[in-house]
Amino acid sequence: MTFYKEVGILFGLSEAQSEQLEKGLKSLENEFDVADDVNAESFAKKFYQQFENLIKTCGIEDCDLEALVNHLYFTQETQEIVTFIIPSFYTAGGDREIFNETYELMMAELQLEQ
Repeated sequence: MTFYKEVGILFGLSEAQSEQLEKGLKSLENEFDVADDVNAESFAKKFYQQFENLIKTCGIEDCDLEALVNHLYFTQETQEIVTFIIPSFYTAGGDREIFNETYELMMAELQLEQ
């Protein structure tokens, strides 16, 4: 299934916006993979800001942010980027109530893997 059908349609994005979001997420994932210290607050702030800029550029409304991140977590191709986005948000000082349900699920799944 294409990213547009899996994510874009659900969030009211055009095919072009969906493609831009997909490419942007892949770019962010690559940036995270090559970063020296992903646990540094400065990196986390920059990384999360880039994510926010990406979603705004693609037409995602702030009110849809949590739903988007949750949906991305349940989409196989984008699950890993969510495991970067949420911790970066928290490391940057973000409110722990935001993304809480998805974060709890991530942690529970990590426990099962060990």
